[in-house]
Amino acid sequence: MNILLISPKYNSHIIAPHLGLGYLSASLKKAGHTVLVLDGLREPVVYDPEKWDLVGVTAMSTYFPEALAEVKKARSFGLKTIIGGPHVISVPEQSLKDSGADYACLGEGEITLNQLASGTPAEEVEGLLYREDGEIKQSSPKHFHKNIDEFGFPDWSSIDPRTYPLAPHGMIARAHPLAPIITTRGCPYPCTYCSAPITAGKAMRYRDPLSVVDEIEMLIRDFGVKEIQIEDDNFTVKRSHTQEICEEILRRNIKVLWSLPNGVRIDLLDPELLRLMKRSGCYLMALGIESANQRILDLVKKQLDKEVVRKTVREVTDAGIEAWGFFMVGFPTETREEIQNTIDFAHSLPLTLAQFTKCTPLPGTEIYDLWLKDYSDGKHIDWATFNYYKFHSNWAEVTSDEIDSMQKKAHLRFYANPKNFIHIIKNLRFRQYMTAFKRLFNLSTAD
Repeated sequence: MNILLISPKYNSHIIAPHLGLGYLSASLKKAGHTVLVLDGLREPVVYDPEKWDLVGVTAMSTYFPEALAEVKKARSFGLKTIIGGPHVISVPEQSLKDSGADYACLGEGEITLNQLASGTPAEEVEGLLYREDGEIKQSSPKHFHKNIDEFGFPDWSSIDPRTYPLAPHGMIARAHPLAPIITTRGCPYPCTYCSAPITAGKAMRYRDPLSVVDEIEMLIRDFGVKEIQIEDDNFTVKRSHTQEICEEILRRNIKVLWSLPNGVRIDLLDPELLRLMKRSGCYLMALGIESANQRILDLVKKQLDKEVVRKTVREVTDAGIEAWGFFMVGFPTETREEIQNTIDFAHSLPLTLAQFTKCTPLPGTEIYDLWLKDYSDGKHIDWATFNYYKFHSNWAEVTSDEIDSMQKKAHLRFYANPKNFIHIIKNLRFRQYMTAFKRLFNLSTAD
């Protein structure tokens, strides 16, 4: 079968190889199918409909409207369509209804899409929603594959790091080309604002550390990659996994820079592990701090003691690793004083980068259920507003306009600090300056 995989063009300042489509393409090609990946952040989504039998479209909530447009276009050509991705996994039936697609993938597509493309009847495909006689039916519950090593590497030839602009996750990168990788899937934590346990499962699943380092070596050798961004939700949740990867990089004497831009648990770090990470090439890690108020941390089930934060941030910087703080404002019932407390706390820490985002009710999360029940108007949901800079809610003890203002002032205050500003300027390439300006001062839509 000839299969076209699409990630739509949307307004984003984070542009990097699409791992999800890379894994799907690898799985399908291994089974003998012909596959083309079109990433709208890299190239125009233009194709000859005569060449394709099935079109797969991936979506996150913030660009679900763009995904709908791609499904509509494919269906206008008479092509069969399947949708997937984090948004679809979170609200599958609604996604299928809204999109008009023929199928929706309930979990990891490596198995589901492969079975469908290979001719397995829809009712027998693992984790599939499909249409039959005007009704939406489900084949089986969503399934997260236990042995993720069986998926192999992504199809890097289809998501070649050298073909992407210089706008990676985190904005600041020291070396190019740059490639994202994942070493785990899953999240066991109950944070009420995070969809990771829904989209990747609550059970942690680990790749073989040797396979991870094999992939790093391959990326360096075959694609000239000079920096790796590990995009795991929980890279450090199992200390031995992290340790084995770092030690194997050192054992093979691989010279590569790597970072953790997706956030790690503050309470799972210690000086010895941090020094090992630094020796193996880690230069930057994002830290999921979120709030300086224990009431808020407990409210959202963060399972973090704020007293641990200051100590750990200092240990990260003492190890020679740059600390990037993730903070969130506008939680349900949060007061103006609590928001200001978080902002002041962020400025008191030895951080190199800081990001202040709005609490946004991602589909499937506890906070989304709360918003849907008590704070939405019950009308059509504008998914384009479901990002960490545009979302407006009325659940905090502060108006949305004031949260906007406090969020922008927090960024301006942090990056107006001469030390932080100079660091940004020194590490940017010329082509990244406009991207940096938009991100740091929040003058445009961001992810």
